[in-house]
Amino acid sequence: MDETCFLDVADELSTGSREADWRSATSRAYYAAFHKARRLFLRNGFVVPRGEQAHAYLWLRLSNSQHPDVDNVGVLLSQLKTSRNRADYDVDIPVDHAECIDHVGVALKIIQLLHHLANEPAILTRVIEAIKIYERDVLREVTWHP
Repeated sequence: MDETCFLDVADELSTGSREADWRSATSRAYYAAFHKARRLFLRNGFVVPRGEQAHAYLWLRLSNSQHPDVDNVGVLLSQLKTSRNRADYDVDIPVDHAECIDHVGVALKIIQLLHHLANEPAILTRVIEAIKIYERDVLREVTWHP
């Protein structure tokens, strides 16, 4: 399945009139961006953990790519996950329509930047090398395999 289909669903839900629609849109938007990032890492030789660990795995590495746009993607992905958690779990804290629209827009921005990165081999190579160094020197956990 193309992960961006989740963004289509998020976009449809964002036009709804109920808070449940907006919360669900936020959740689907996050997962569209999450799976786009996950696929990029998998296609480039990284072993992304399954389950809850995958979320921090992705945003930490993106945030430490030594490329300003990609670093920003990591920050945005982390922030969007926080919004998704709030939408899914904190039902006593209201989510309004404007927030929902913003979340869908952030997910679209993440997906577009990752798509652009995937189609720029020279930049992608530098980003992968920086992430490999970050894993080795900072995390001391190498998950990239040729």
